[in-house]
Amino acid sequence: MTTLRAVADDAGVSMSTASKVLNGRPDVSPKTQERVLRSAANLGYSARRRARQRANSVLILFDDLISPYSLSVLSGATEAAVRLGQSLIVERILDDDPARGLTKRWFDEVAARGIGALVTVTTPLTDRELQWCAEAGIALVVIDPIGTTTSSTVTISATNWAGGREATEHLLGLGHRRIGFLGGPPASQPGRERLHGYTSALIDAGIAFDPDLVLGDVYAVEPSLRAAHDLLALPDPPTAIFASSDASALGALRAAMERGMTVPRDLSVVGFDDTLMARWAPIPLTTVYQPLVEMGKVAVERVLTLADDPDAFSHPFQLETHLIVRKTTGPLMPQTES
Repeated sequence: MTTLRAVADDAGVSMSTASKVLNGRPDVSPKTQERVLRSAANLGYSARRRARQRANSVLILFDDLISPYSLSVLSGATEAAVRLGQSLIVERILDDDPARGLTKRWFDEVAARGIGALVTVTTPLTDRELQWCAEAGIALVVIDPIGTTTSSTVTISATNWAGGREATEHLLGLGHRRIGFLGGPPASQPGRERLHGYTSALIDAGIAFDPDLVLGDVYAVEPSLRAAHDLLALPDPPTAIFASSDASALGALRAAMERGMTVPRDLSVVGFDDTLMARWAPIPLTTVYQPLVEMGKVAVERVLTLADDPDAFSHPFQLETHLIVRKTTGPLMPQTES
């Protein structure tokens, strides 16, 4: 089967230019259009079939497909694809298979499969990978970016700074002044925004930022369990913990229980996401809701619009968060003399 790469090479143009011509885009010179169409005809490339496949195919790429976070995003993406009559292809990056990395060949092969729209979910992307994606003529939308994005990269996320601030203000309003923070990956843009919201709320309340109260670097239960134990073992431990994911909050709850503490009497805990695990936790979790299903829907809608018109927009989309108060937060209890 003749590929888009073969047509581009034969015509002496980039994958992006060949894609534009074969998809009927007008922003290519007539001479170049003629050259690409001649190459396609000579090589037996069916532009109409390819264009139809591209219009009806969206690839959504995860680095994790078992977490409640990912499944919620996938639910929204699937709903949007069905409603719009599009095919949704789901793939996962395998950490133990270097050959499955996002190489130039990978992007070219995606384009050759007739896929013109890509949604990545918490997938690290480098400048070089963004360039390869553009050269392959693939529209891209990034959900909760990790690593590099450019001013022209369309991102979908929640109002993470506002959510982090609201969670911290809730704990401050309950009288807590020693508030720990369990963070996510250092390269995670949403994670950094949640930390900044936490810091902003503390400063506005006249509380100095204490780096000893900030631990954790992954959205997962077991590492967060260990980090929470470290926080609670401090000479002056926190009376509350804001965890930047529900999974991290579950780690904090387990650490408190293992230390014989009662939640929320001895420790208040707030999470972030409002996934099913927040409602199924041993103690229903106070958490910041972010619209994960809606983020999946919007990502599919936007990437299809970009596939039709790459100049449609180039700005980030942030969907609103809000705090949901359940049973893991309560007022600061006075310390009793031992």
